[in-house]
Amino acid sequence: MLRVNVGMSRKLSKDFNSTGFSLNIDGEVSVGLDDPEALVEKIKEFYDLAEESLAQQIERYEGDSAIASRDETPRAPVPEPTAANDRNRQGSTGYRNGNGNGRNDNGHRQTQAPAPPATNKQIQFLLNLAKREGLTTPQLENRVAEILGHETGLYDLTKQEAGAVLDSFTEGSGSRSRR
Repeated sequence: MLRVNVGMSRKLSKDFNSTGFSLNIDGEVSVGLDDPEALVEKIKEFYDLAEESLAQQIERYEGDSAIASRDETPRAPVPEPTAANDRNRQGSTGYRNGNGNGRNDNGHRQTQAPAPPATNKQIQFLLNLAKREGLTTPQLENRVAEILGHETGLYDLTKQEAGAVLDSFTEGSGSRSRR
């Protein structure tokens, strides 16, 4: 008896986030070394099984994500201007839905979904850039406040804010290296 161990892995990346999938299959084959063609064929079966299993896991993951995103509450469309809406806005630049009190027709306060937090990779990249420039964490937070126009903790940044700060840092370092 010969033992066969097959390992496979895949990495999916999206929006600077990645998800890894790996699979190991271990088994025995009853074909001897005296029949190399049959042995290669049996090993190929292990690889085919591993590849198919890994593809199913990835498909299941993507399917769950797709289902979850379909369950999200759709944003309410902005209504076309009408005479009633114009009276209720009274010169306001903010959106009101016609009843003039910031509530929807069911009486519930309209809320915006919170902005997604910065990813670990974004924060780590910011810390690495600061380290290269010889900045301490408080100095980095001061630079972040200058860039964003308001104070916020490094770990309280949203994904969009972190992106803006990273853009500012990388644009600044790019221009320095060209001098």
